[in-house]
Amino acid sequence: MNIQIKATNLKLTPSIRDYVEEKVNNLGKFIKATEAEVELAKDKHHRTGDVYRAEVMLMVGGKLMRADVEATDVYAAIDLVIPKLKEQISKFKDKRTTLERRGARSAKRKI
Repeated sequence: MNIQIKATNLKLTPSIRDYVEEKVNNLGKFIKATEAEVELAKDKHHRTGDVYRAEVMLMVGGKLMRADVEATDVYAAIDLVIPKLKEQISKFKDKRTTLERRGARSAKRKI
């Protein structure tokens, strides 16, 4: 999988890069994705302190899956965005399976 990581207002350290690559590559167990774009940003928010945002866009067979999360720590933001993507992947796979079964049923009725 091709992973592109972009950091905005944040220094992208090798440890953060490795952490992101490990988490995004683990999504490969669930579905075969061709490309992933990850954006990590440090925002000055209306709340006190720094707010980190993690946004992941995953290309799966021409379909784009996107999730973003805000947290007080960059690692926490990365950890929170992964379950959102897993949920989208699960829904995508369930829908695909349902459509395949529906098509098989209609083909069986025609025979």
